[in-house]
Amino acid sequence: MPNIHQHFWPLSLLTCCVLASVLGATKDQEESLFKTSGCIACHRMTQPMIGPLAISGPSMLAISEKYADTPNGLSIIIKSLKEGASGKWGKNIMPPQAQVKPADWERLAKWTLKLKDSPNLSKWQEKDLSFKTSISGKAKLSTATTTFPLIEERNGTIVRALDRPIVYRTYLPGASSRAIAVGLPGDISYAFDAKLCKLLYFWKGGFLDFEKSWTGHGGWYSKLMGTKIFEAPASFPLRIGSNQNPEVKFIGYRTDGKLPSFIYEINGISVEETIGFDSDTRAIVLSFDISDVEEPIYFYPGKSSSIWSSDEAEERDGIWAIKADNLKSFSFRAQVKQ
Repeated sequence: MPNIHQHFWPLSLLTCCVLASVLGATKDQEESLFKTSGCIACHRMTQPMIGPLAISGPSMLAISEKYADTPNGLSIIIKSLKEGASGKWGKNIMPPQAQVKPADWERLAKWTLKLKDSPNLSKWQEKDLSFKTSISGKAKLSTATTTFPLIEERNGTIVRALDRPIVYRTYLPGASSRAIAVGLPGDISYAFDAKLCKLLYFWKGGFLDFEKSWTGHGGWYSKLMGTKIFEAPASFPLRIGSNQNPEVKFIGYRTDGKLPSFIYEINGISVEETIGFDSDTRAIVLSFDISDVEEPIYFYPGKSSSIWSSDEAEERDGIWAIKADNLKSFSFRAQVKQ
């Protein structure tokens, strides 16, 4: 079963996976936590992260050396994880790491402070120096022996998807601080809000310009490249067992190289939602897989200029009731007019 990503990374999925492989496997739980918490998107172990492939960030070794002998070094790092920080390393901005559990803040901070005396420094340095990036219109990640497939195009801070979806954790207009941006082939993109556990909107014409979020100039929001073609209902669309707004909890997401799927809970019931776009019919497709459910399920599209349809549900007065035989797997399509 593919891994479920429980964290938000400012880089594309492929980029972060490459960085993780460069750092190498470890039996150290804190080092493993560092890798899986998204820290590797902006930090390498012994070398600073520079260039347009990532938000520039100091090395973990440099952070360790700066704060290890500082009386309040532990609290400084914990506060940066919790609240974000700026001005500590030039103009770089570190957003709050909401994806890191509060129980892990101190673990990561203590591990960071001990890094400068770690016996693994030479190993980390060798692997960091073998990591190279080259930019010439399109981005390419490579090590000394491996070239990875090209899935995105970069022109400065402007990014667009090529032949596979790309997923970025970033700040987006009209979203909470837990927004996830997905770029699809064909210059179709959408925003998913992990705090609300729902699709927000689709846009067409490109993906994102990360200038403001990467440099901190003029705010942290990334700019949508194109125009919105769809806005989802303001309220949460699914109801299980009743018409009351449910309690939702985001678990994570998974990807198999095709479309990412978002996993969350509705009143404790696990839901996996996959969001796509049918370019032939110009329709947004929401697919749901729900386990262990016997109660009625309803879909509320709200007021929308889009025309909704489903083969697994019946509509009455603007509310869709999922057929009894399809409670565990069903989909909806929203026709886009533009």
